[in-house]
Amino acid sequence: MPNRKERFTIKDKELAEWFSIKLQRLDEIIDFFDSDPNDEWDLVEKKDYIFINKNKKIRNFSSQGALKIAAYLDQHETRGIIYKIKDFITQHDARIRKSLARKIITEELSDDTKIIMYHNVAMIHKQSLRRILETNGDKMNKTFKEIQASHQPLELEKDYAEIEQELWFGERGVLLMSKQMSETLINKSRRKACKIIWGEFPRQFKALSNSLINHVKEIQKAKNNAKKRDKNTCQITGRKPANHDQFNLAVHHLYCSKKYPHLATVDVNLITIREDIHKEFHGSLGGFDKPCILDDFIEFVHHNYPDHKPELTVKLQKAKKVLGKVS
Repeated sequence: MPNRKERFTIKDKELAEWFSIKLQRLDEIIDFFDSDPNDEWDLVEKKDYIFINKNKKIRNFSSQGALKIAAYLDQHETRGIIYKIKDFITQHDARIRKSLARKIITEELSDDTKIIMYHNVAMIHKQSLRRILETNGDKMNKTFKEIQASHQPLELEKDYAEIEQELWFGERGVLLMSKQMSETLINKSRRKACKIIWGEFPRQFKALSNSLINHVKEIQKAKNNAKKRDKNTCQITGRKPANHDQFNLAVHHLYCSKKYPHLATVDVNLITIREDIHKEFHGSLGGFDKPCILDDFIEFVHHNYPDHKPELTVKLQKAKKVLGKVS
């Protein structure tokens, strides 16, 4: 059963424009429908239309309501309009379905962790694609095998990638997977839905991946600024790379960027440390993919680098006060 927002999607202005009548005339027709409860013409509120603003008589109509008004006009005023309204509803419903497809894609992939850049190719995880196409793992695996056995297989590290034994898909991989399902699924409505995803995915994915690329650039800029702020000096050891003391610097997120993306570019959330210490810290938690918070870093410093700069403790406590309110 479609929900309320999906059922009543035809705006009164849109309907009047299609009928080539003024809104006032549309209101007169509706008033006529309501004037005689015993005649053949009736419009039922919450079935044929809903009020968006009752005082101003602003309505949204269901397809059924629009057809009733078209039938009345066809009989009393404009011959042949009933066929036109059917075309209008078909086109309108198609726009709604496309919009909903873009909504599904965006809701699934709007999380910063759902799209990754792999060898400069934006990719999404197999499970994200499964949810977008509203299918199951078995069907995903079967479809993937069918494509790989065809004359137009997916290209490794371009259309798809295997990362830590997990499958990820690039744009072309998504398109071929959704196209294949639009042709092979048994359920007709699911085939149609996959076809719509196939058509709407490229533009929506481009917008999302561009957003990710811009976010990555913003993070790198924030890291560069943090290094300048810290005078290219490790804030734990107080050492700075020199000819006689060479090492790489890293910028650490006190609250990790994956779990706390809204803090990824916040200056106080960034701190410059030696790259080997950075690796040591994340290794102590189980790897870079494990989430971390500021308290983890404080504990690590006190236990592993008890001779750290005194200013570091002050800096971390100040950061805790600021970030604790927004984390």
